[in-house]
Amino acid sequence: MRPVVFGTAGHIDHGKTSLVRALTGVDCDRLPEEKRRGITLVLGFAPMVDPAGEVEVSFIDVPGHERLVHTMIAGAGGIDRALLVVAADEGMMPQTREHLEVLGLLAVPGGVVALNKADLLDDDLLELQREEIAEALAGTVLAGAPIVPCSAATGAGIPELREALLACARGVVRERSPHRPFRLAVDRTFTVAGTGTVVTGTARWGAVAVGDEVRLLPSGTVARVRTVQVHGRLREVAQVGERVALGLAGLTLAEAPRGEQVLGGGDWRSSRRLAVQIELLPGAVPLEEGSVVSLHLLAARVLARVERIDPRPLPGGGTGRAVLRLARPVFAAPGDRVVLRRPSPAATVGGGLVLDPQPPRLRRREAAVLAELPRPWADVPAALERWIREAGVAGVTPGQVASRLGVVPAGVEAPLGQLLVAGAVIASRSTPPLLVHRIILEALAQQARQVVSEAGPAGVPVAELLSRLAPGAPETLRALVLETLRRAGVLRETSGRAFGADATPLEDGLAARIEEVYRESGVEAPSPGEVAVLLGAKEKVVEGLVRFLVDQKRLARVGGKWILHRRHLDAIAASLLEWDAEVFDVGQFKDRFALTRKLAIPILEWLDSERVTRREGDRRRIVRRRAGTPSRD
Repeated sequence: MRPVVFGTAGHIDHGKTSLVRALTGVDCDRLPEEKRRGITLVLGFAPMVDPAGEVEVSFIDVPGHERLVHTMIAGAGGIDRALLVVAADEGMMPQTREHLEVLGLLAVPGGVVALNKADLLDDDLLELQREEIAEALAGTVLAGAPIVPCSAATGAGIPELREALLACARGVVRERSPHRPFRLAVDRTFTVAGTGTVVTGTARWGAVAVGDEVRLLPSGTVARVRTVQVHGRLREVAQVGERVALGLAGLTLAEAPRGEQVLGGGDWRSSRRLAVQIELLPGAVPLEEGSVVSLHLLAARVLARVERIDPRPLPGGGTGRAVLRLARPVFAAPGDRVVLRRPSPAATVGGGLVLDPQPPRLRRREAAVLAELPRPWADVPAALERWIREAGVAGVTPGQVASRLGVVPAGVEAPLGQLLVAGAVIASRSTPPLLVHRIILEALAQQARQVVSEAGPAGVPVAELLSRLAPGAPETLRALVLETLRRAGVLRETSGRAFGADATPLEDGLAARIEEVYRESGVEAPSPGEVAVLLGAKEKVVEGLVRFLVDQKRLARVGGKWILHRRHLDAIAASLLEWDAEVFDVGQFKDRFALTRKLAIPILEWLDSERVTRREGDRRRIVRRRAGTPSRD
């Protein structure tokens, strides 16, 4: 049987609960306080039998009190159709209209209207009330819905109401979503002896089976499904659209409050910022940046501040886009419906659709960018391409963009394939692959051209180049960047250094002239800047060639800043090995080689690093290798 969920709606004391009881035999008012006061305070649930066995109808009975609209929204967040209840003796009342507005903001596609307490009016007045209700419904999601006079008290019209509901349910066609995981928004939590913590809700996506591992968000708690029930009947599997009760092992009551969501396997992430498309109700107070609203998403309710909005301000009756910053995280997916209410005095002001659960950060002057955000469900490749480009040089994995879209990784294979074939996105060869947008790689190529050009004939170490282009990036991404630069002809590599594609390493003999300067300078150690002035060369080019000559061990850097030719250092090392002393101090070393103290100490540290000497307190010991002992180099 195909599951269909109806949610009740309507003003307090118009008979929602009594009608559900007349239709199903189930009294949804379970609490003693509900019995005593005669009003619904929490959500109630009841199944209705279809004699034809075609549909499995469930009712979510909601409170009608104005102070419990948030509970009504929690129940209406996952319904397929609505049962709007209007008392014949009162007609459309304030909460009837607000509930109707909520149904519209949630885009509930139709339903049935029960004109309850019809036994209190004569036929003429009843027909007049019926016409007034039909007129009030014009332009709403219930425009043209059947209006069925009935009475929960006498039973009159109940068979006709049941048939209207079943006819409506049989017309429900559920859109197939093969790549969605199991998803349930918790609207009630309790404990059962022998089972433990039980959560209930409407299965919004996918399927769940006994033994499955599920994750709760935003808490991140992992639990195992111990039992599955649908309207009190034990099942092995529950499907999308069914009212489900899950017994969860390894979970406490406090870990599964209303609003928590239960999801099947995947790299799911909650968010504290949502990009949403907003429609404000006529007469609503305009929304400005900084406005605070209460956001309702499925069964969750959380305060949110308008971080960015376009247009600014958004007037009542207007449509626009905004980024909302939430007081606590929620799990959301593109296409989720939200309702916005003013916290005080409490009133529904609008609602809309989630566009992106991980929106980019925008400065105030960039708010107009919101108008360019894609509707991911309408053009998946465009949304993925934008998200990959936003990731920049860090890249993203297919699993990460799938999570952002609200599907398992298989759900993005086809659209990512389109982007890869078109060349808009490049993938690394790692597992999982990293995805980088072509425009990002083109910008890196341009940057790389500038770096190797400035390095001149000395080039630049490949590791240094990649660190400058993609700081902090993983090795797999650096490999992708390097491969792209090679293919684009931006550079070539020699001995671990990158050179401009058209550059000749050490061209014009400049490197040889620099080496000669240091050879002739002895231990005077001129700086690269001084050498550049002496030779009339560019300082950056000389610095690059000095780095190259150091890498080639033709020059050496001592003390972090002194540059000496290796010939002079090797001569000092050889002289030490011929010295008849075993240990010496800095003064003796300085006198032997006619060095200043500021240069003697860096040279000694270099000799220590080369294992020619070994420091012992304030003195050095000469390390004479035995015959056959290999040198460090």
